[in-house]
Amino acid sequence: MHRLKYLVILISISFMMNAMSASKGVAKVIKARGKVYDVKTKKKLKKGDWITEGAKILTKNRSFVKLLFIDKSKMSLGPNSKMIVTKFPKKKAGIITLMKGQLRSQVTKNYMKMTDKEKSKLFIRTKTAAMGVRGTDFQVNYNPENRNTSLITFEGVVAMGSIGQIRKGLNQRRLERIVSSPTAVMVTRGQFSGVMPSVDTKPLAPIKINKKQLKALEKNDGSITKKKGPKKVRKKLAVRNILPPGVQGADFAGTTKKELLKEFEKVDLKTARIIESELGNVSAINTDISETDNQIDLADQTSLKEGGLIDTQNVLYIQPPKDTAIDPMTNEYIMPAQLGSFDSSTGSYTNEYYELTATGDFIVKDDPVLDGSRAPASADEPLPPPPENVVETMEEGLVVTDGQTLDDGSSTANVIDGIVDDRDQQIEDQLSNTQNQKTRVKFIFNN
Repeated sequence: MHRLKYLVILISISFMMNAMSASKGVAKVIKARGKVYDVKTKKKLKKGDWITEGAKILTKNRSFVKLLFIDKSKMSLGPNSKMIVTKFPKKKAGIITLMKGQLRSQVTKNYMKMTDKEKSKLFIRTKTAAMGVRGTDFQVNYNPENRNTSLITFEGVVAMGSIGQIRKGLNQRRLERIVSSPTAVMVTRGQFSGVMPSVDTKPLAPIKINKKQLKALEKNDGSITKKKGPKKVRKKLAVRNILPPGVQGADFAGTTKKELLKEFEKVDLKTARIIESELGNVSAINTDISETDNQIDLADQTSLKEGGLIDTQNVLYIQPPKDTAIDPMTNEYIMPAQLGSFDSSTGSYTNEYYELTATGDFIVKDDPVLDGSRAPASADEPLPPPPENVVETMEEGLVVTDGQTLDDGSSTANVIDGIVDDRDQQIEDQLSNTQNQKTRVKFIFNN
């Protein structure tokens, strides 16, 4: 008898603790570094703090916070970022709003009390894009200056749609419609897409980015904020390297000059001839090169070149130029040095020569330095001319299909749908409030 009472007491305590935990909030801080704040309460967040629905979280420079939600999903907010836990109910999909910066999410397939498991269990939205998630690992970046949103998927599939002109009252129904629209895209593992209003009104067709940058970004959940960076050395006279800019010598370790030329002649005749003239005639150059030998597969909806770099701060895609050679060993484009590279520790975009702005312009740095891997042919050699504007090159690369327009939410049909959604939501809220009032009355009378 005593054991039964003891068991009942334990079960009761367990239920009470779970109820208390649930009432505390929808997410718990499991890691925090630097200056991280709850904007509403003006409280500096630390490990163990609970985050409530509606909370606004802000991180400062070189700061980071990682949250564990009640469905066991994890979200990491990177430096100089701001997010809102807009909604996180148990019976409906959650809504997270990224106001600026970077959000890394590892979403579980735990639908909690949701009955429809064919729909998204979580929505991540910015002012220009919405993403529907069922269970995956991905990263979203948003720049309020140019209103660009980017999405990189590391695991699973994420649906991405353009929000367009209607941005208020975006409930679960409307967000589900956006990510399921004909213009929405499905972004799979290793792919990048984005909504960039100055380039196109609909999401970019998913393409693959530079493989090495992808790996670096995947390893960094946002907690690595310090760049490894190259050793800064002054320009000095050096023998011209036969490797093109951006190629590491380790990639060609053990390769003879003759073998190297044979590989280059397959993909870039011009480069092969330059190398041949400097080294002497060490092999015969094949001049019969087809137009498709120097191409990488392109996405169906755009002609943006794959294998480019992502600037996650400005939220821009730097695609390889038209005549860029391909590394014969990795089958990836060899990005010219003036277009930049990425930090191997953080995965973030770097450029030793130019500063890339949010509008896509390259501005010359005051004191450009080299990383020591390849010095210029002459100490007095001037910098290469600034690359073309990133946004303009993307616009030129897009394939426009005649007669196709984006239904961005401004059409009459979508306006009517929005009104119906608002009405349905209002009725549902009234029913919920009525039920809550009945429950309170019963509780008062019973006690």
